[in-house]
Amino acid sequence: MPAHARRSSPAWKLSLWIAPLLAAALAALTALSAQAAPAGQSGPTAQVIAAVVNVRSGPGTSHSRIGLVYNGATLRVIGRTSAGDWLQVCCVNNQQGWISADPSLVRVAGSVANVTIVSTAGSQGSALPAPPFDGPAAYANRVVNLRSGPGTAYPRAGQTTAGQWLRVVGRNADSTWWQVELADGKKAWVAASVVRTAGPVAQAPVPPDIPPPPAQAVAAAAPAAPRPSATGFFGYGIQINPEGDLGATIAAIHGLNGFTWVKFQLPWKHFEGQPGVRNWPDDWINQLHGAGLNILVSIVKAPDWARPANTNLAVEGPPADPATYASFVGEFAGRYCGRVQAIEVWNEQNLWYEWGGEPLDPARYVRLLAAAYGAIKAACPSIIVVSGALTPTGAPPPDAMDDFTYLERMYQAGLRNYANAIGAHPSGFNVAPDVRGGQEACNFVRQQGSLFMGPCHSPHHSWSFLSTLEGYYAIMRRYGDGHKQIWPTEFGWASGWTGAPGYEYANDNTLEEQAQWTVRAYQIMKGLGYVGPAFLWNLNYGVTHPGSELAQWGILGRPVYAALANMPK
Repeated sequence: MPAHARRSSPAWKLSLWIAPLLAAALAALTALSAQAAPAGQSGPTAQVIAAVVNVRSGPGTSHSRIGLVYNGATLRVIGRTSAGDWLQVCCVNNQQGWISADPSLVRVAGSVANVTIVSTAGSQGSALPAPPFDGPAAYANRVVNLRSGPGTAYPRAGQTTAGQWLRVVGRNADSTWWQVELADGKKAWVAASVVRTAGPVAQAPVPPDIPPPPAQAVAAAAPAAPRPSATGFFGYGIQINPEGDLGATIAAIHGLNGFTWVKFQLPWKHFEGQPGVRNWPDDWINQLHGAGLNILVSIVKAPDWARPANTNLAVEGPPADPATYASFVGEFAGRYCGRVQAIEVWNEQNLWYEWGGEPLDPARYVRLLAAAYGAIKAACPSIIVVSGALTPTGAPPPDAMDDFTYLERMYQAGLRNYANAIGAHPSGFNVAPDVRGGQEACNFVRQQGSLFMGPCHSPHHSWSFLSTLEGYYAIMRRYGDGHKQIWPTEFGWASGWTGAPGYEYANDNTLEEQAQWTVRAYQIMKGLGYVGPAFLWNLNYGVTHPGSELAQWGILGRPVYAALANMPK
């Protein structure tokens, strides 16, 4: 649930989970918040029935995306194209935008026949040049790489020229890559995120003969560091904002009686603004360690200088070269060896806004993890390396990748060689911790009389705290990693909606339920036997960010704090 800065925090991620997903995860970035149609206002509305829908600056996929709206959101329709295939809506992040009128995406209430037809002639990005052939096509407005298969793990098969049209002859299963035919009749693949399309590309077939990724990309070479050993203990932890009065924060942790682990996020970009020029959080580490606490640090957010040339700098993302990250975390590990017990390598890398808007790529993440693992173990073999926790989500690419799918692909890329523990962010939304996903979660929210009905609108494991944990462990066992533990580096239940769109489910959870469900979650995790230290989101954001969506999870001054303090450990 990360959220301090725009995206590595619980709240924002939640909002994306929520998509329907959900998953959504927490909020922010350029994923915009939809403003509900005012009560009593006449005129047609459009309700999102898909998991997530793009909002664009104009009517068509050639226009830039200005945000996202999630399942259940309702928007006022204020304009349309003459064909009625695109609707102008109000408002997302306090601005008007356009959504597709595709009935599989939105449900329109009321007649749009009398809605103003908006002329978009001459608007930026309003038209692509006509393709030189009929049928589905992809247009590259700049030089982009072509690959021999659908993913960056495959070798390059050439490049486009700027302004080149390519005939689309196939796609992968989630339509994140297009198979294209070149002038010489050969075929190659291009990422859907770097081209525009024309024609019925969604109808392109999925080829039955897609080759597996190259062996060297899938099964990473034997690690230089020793094979990861498993952790074998449970622990009570909580995530904090270390800024502000850290002494008071430490006192609050001690008041929880038996909470011996603490986690915080360390934005790499804030500590190495220029290559090799590093400052370090000595004061935070020394105070927390001096207080007798075990420390997990999640190191995230590459600085701009380390990012790829074609990345989206408006969102957080990984480095172009894993060695730059490995250098930083390696020095961090050596500096704090004996004081920091664990490092989490990245955060929610299955979400577009944590991965630079680049194609979501589990194999690329594992290469980053492998580099970090080797550097950390070389500097301090005792530090526990936790894989970056995924957001539980059912949102489709390119915005997210189902976390079960992503985790499997991480294992296929060599995950077991580069982590002592597997990170997870099991969330509960408005579902109790011992309720599983699918119909069981839907039945629960109906019985509760909940207002937020995401678990019924888009049934998925991600609505369920327990189903997420059970599903991860099943995958770990399938790949021979069942001797390791899951470390929930964020989990929790929000209560007391602060008005931030995407978090309305917090209104369904009473403060008493927040307390009861959090205690029950710790009991469940301890009893499962395959869960390590578990970190509640969060202790003190109600103090450092009062009135924000982050505060909905804060436990200071709430019944949940006393319940956890009195909970048998």
